[in-house]
Amino acid sequence: MVKKLSKPLTNPSKFVPHPATSSVGNINKSVLTHTVTRCGTKLAKQELIDVQPLIDIIKLTLQTAYVKGIETPVNLLIIAKPESVKTKAMEKFKIKGTYTTNNITSHSIAYKILPMIERQGLKHLIIPDFLNAVEKDSRTAKSTINLFKVLTEEGVTSLDQFYIKTEKVYNPPVKCGLITGITTKGYYGEYNPITQRTEGGVKNYWRNIGFLSRLVPFTYHYELSKIRKVMEYIENEEHEKPLEKEKLKYKVSEVKGNSGLFKQLEIVSMTVGSKADAYGFRLQRDLQYLAKANVLLRGDIEVTQEDIEKILYLSNWINYDFNIL
Repeated sequence: MVKKLSKPLTNPSKFVPHPATSSVGNINKSVLTHTVTRCGTKLAKQELIDVQPLIDIIKLTLQTAYVKGIETPVNLLIIAKPESVKTKAMEKFKIKGTYTTNNITSHSIAYKILPMIERQGLKHLIIPDFLNAVEKDSRTAKSTINLFKVLTEEGVTSLDQFYIKTEKVYNPPVKCGLITGITTKGYYGEYNPITQRTEGGVKNYWRNIGFLSRLVPFTYHYELSKIRKVMEYIENEEHEKPLEKEKLKYKVSEVKGNSGLFKQLEIVSMTVGSKADAYGFRLQRDLQYLAKANVLLRGDIEVTQEDIEKILYLSNWINYDFNIL
C-alpha cells in the first residue's frame, strides 16, 4: 500500500514510493535512488540523476492543458542553484504543444508567441532561464512580466496596455501556460555586507505585483551523495547521451473531481500560498488541476486517492523550503 499522507512531508527520504509503480501517472520508483536502494529495489540507469519528481511536476503541468474544462493551464516556477539540471529536465519536453526559448520580449510574444497559440496549438511556453531571457532588455523587462501576468491567467485581449501598436483584438482572450526556472540567488537576491541589505532578487517584486501567486513553486537542493553521483555521471561521459523526450496524453478529456479528496490539499495550498502573500486559492485550484492531469496520465477518468497521494508527495518540493531532491 502507498503510505497515506495527511500533510506535506518535511523529509522526503522518509517516504518510499510503491515499488510496483513506475509510470509518470503514478508515483515513480526512481524518485530517490539512495532511499529505494535501502529497501532492496534495483533501479535502471537514469538519463538524469535522481530527479524524477522534477520530471513528474513538469509533465503534470503540461498535461493540465489537456484536461477538459481547464481554461488556464498550470504555470510552474522551478527554483534551484545553477547546475541543478533545470534546463536539462525541460529539454525532455521539447514536444508537441510546447515552445522552448530563452529569448523573449514583449515584441516576440506579440508577433510570434500569440500567433502560435492561436494557430499552432501552443499550450505552454518553456523558458529555462527566465531572468536571463526577460532582462536582456531592462527597458522592457517590467512590461514583459506584466504581459506574462495577463497571458498566464485572464488572457490577452489587446496589446495596447503593453505599449505595442497593433489593431489586433483577441476574442476569446489568448492564454498560455508558463514553465520557467530561476536560480536561488535570482529569487532571493544576495546579501551586501557594505549596505547590510539583501540586494537584487525577484521575490519581493513578483510577490508585490501578484505574479508569484500565479506560479506553482518547485524548489530543491542536492545532498552530498547526489553531487558525487552527478560527478561520476559526468566523468563517465554519460551526460553526452541524447535525452529521451517525454510523452503526454494529447486527447482533451474530462476528469471527474472529488471535493472530499481535494480537501486534503488545503494544507499545502494555504501554507505555500501565504509565502506568496496570498490566501492560496489559486494554488488550491492548480493542485486540483495537477491531480486531474495525473488521472489522464494513468488512463482513468476520475480523481482517486492515488492522485492525491501523488500531489502530496510532490508537495515535498511544491514550496519555498528547498528540500533535498
